[in-house]
Amino acid sequence: MAPDTPPGQAAVNLSPVEREAYWDLTLHFAIQAADEEEARTILSHALATLRKDLRLRGAPVIRPRYSQVRDDIWIAILEPDLTHLLEIEPDNAPTRCSFVMDHFPISVEWIAPQNTQREAKREWPPDIWRRTPGTDDLLLHPAVRAVMILCKETR
Repeated sequence: MAPDTPPGQAAVNLSPVEREAYWDLTLHFAIQAADEEEARTILSHALATLRKDLRLRGAPVIRPRYSQVRDDIWIAILEPDLTHLLEIEPDNAPTRCSFVMDHFPISVEWIAPQNTQREAKREWPPDIWRRTPGTDDLLLHPAVRAVMILCKETR
């Protein structure tokens, strides 16, 4: 796509599957757990407490945070599936992030360190200066330490 083409403009006559092929949307969980099996169990519990079911493409990938030095944080990477949405308006990265955010409890405060039409990032917990005691201390499960939503146009 040409740099001056607005995001989503070329997707007007595409099917939802074709439209989603132009976007990389991932959801990352940092989970404190002793091993991969425990991290997978915690992720399952966390996903069960979402406000509504989040469709996924494939199974979550879970790996240690660091490959060289192991600690007790595991990273779960999920790919939300938006092909069931007939239309995404406006068709841009912030809208896709918002769709995923809507599955989490309403009280969650997300920060947006990156927010362009073609690339967006949302993170929880908010940085120390924006944290609200109590409401920003727990999200879905006590072992969930952080959540990040990334969306990037790939064309």
